[in-house]
Amino acid sequence: MRAAIALMLLIVSLAAASGQTQRPTKPSLPPGKQTTAGSATQTGPSARREGWSYDPDAGIVLQRGDFKWTSWGYGEHVFRPQGDSFWRRVRQGMEFDLPRFVPHYRSAIVYEVDFTDSNFFRDRSKLNIVENLYWAVQDAEDPGKVRVLFGENTHIISREDNLSSGNLPTINRALVLEEHGSVHSFGTQFGVEAFKSITPRYSIAFAALDNRGSLNTSNPRYVVGNSLSVKLTGQLLNDEKNGRKLSIGAGLDQTRDIRNGTWTFITAVVGQAIGEAPASGNELSAEAEIVYTDRHRNHVYTLESEHIISNFSKSQTFVPGGYLLGQYSVFDTQRWGDLDPFIRYDWVHLSTPAISNAITQQALRGGINWNLPQSHKLINLHLEYGRNFIDGPLFVVPLDHPQNELGLELRFNMAQYIRH
Repeated sequence: MRAAIALMLLIVSLAAASGQTQRPTKPSLPPGKQTTAGSATQTGPSARREGWSYDPDAGIVLQRGDFKWTSWGYGEHVFRPQGDSFWRRVRQGMEFDLPRFVPHYRSAIVYEVDFTDSNFFRDRSKLNIVENLYWAVQDAEDPGKVRVLFGENTHIISREDNLSSGNLPTINRALVLEEHGSVHSFGTQFGVEAFKSITPRYSIAFAALDNRGSLNTSNPRYVVGNSLSVKLTGQLLNDEKNGRKLSIGAGLDQTRDIRNGTWTFITAVVGQAIGEAPASGNELSAEAEIVYTDRHRNHVYTLESEHIISNFSKSQTFVPGGYLLGQYSVFDTQRWGDLDPFIRYDWVHLSTPAISNAITQQALRGGINWNLPQSHKLINLHLEYGRNFIDGPLFVVPLDHPQNELGLELRFNMAQYIRH
């Protein structure tokens, strides 16, 4: 913990020295999570700064000619008034942008590890810490234009899955997305992914993965092409002058041969299991998303929604679910930091012939994200309350499942925590 605090104080000092204190108009994610067209940081001559520097959107950077090295990291610790406190994520990653081999293309190597996946090397295999590990060929100036990668990376289907974990508005992602992880779908997977900008507004992604869990699972799968996916995204509105943006997306995935799968329902804040149902066979999933950002009396707000529907052929399990999220910027100053309250509604509905009645799960979450004063958006205090509701047969859903949850999370990040 002391080492993490010391590292963050060093990064804050670098940010202050570089004068990077203003909110960027187009935040980018750490390279290990930049999998959607247009989101990657430029790496060509226009963005070149020789030697060591600090990029508030990415982390520590070393530029030597046409070679660029970027390193990032973050830690999130959750304190609970009831129950044990825990480290939610402690991640570190790097991207090596190698010199271009032809005028317009270069290759890159990316990795990201999460030390909590092995309880800081005390549990399970050390390979469990691997979140991302891949080799890519990409446009030398802007990886968002063209990028093809091979290895371990986040599945393309979900927008929220491809947001950096260190920049999430809530402790956990959508219930329907996190619960797909119980059958090892989505999240980090092994295979091939390709991204291409069709026009300045639209981009498309393809993937041939396994989608049954990979390096960070106890039973890794590496059958490239077991899952075939496509995702289309569009930036319908991007008025940077008035802060108004609108983006949409839709995707499809088909995954074969999920054996003896069990869908596990979890609570919204802590992720405690509260019920389960069979989910096996071939999985067909569809996804849709929409995100809108605007201003109200000079205060920025964002509204977003994403929904995923999945069907499992062998167990005949049908699971739709999604979320609605609203965030609002109360203030954003160097002296007081920036404060964003949020409210979120999640729902999941599961039906299968193996269970007489369907299971309906709902969760209401609310709280605040506060980037602390003088921290240059690198240290964040997050307070989140969750109310859980789940209805279903008693042999599936226990009566004593937790309903109220409260978590106080402290985030340290080498990249700025940006909400809008």
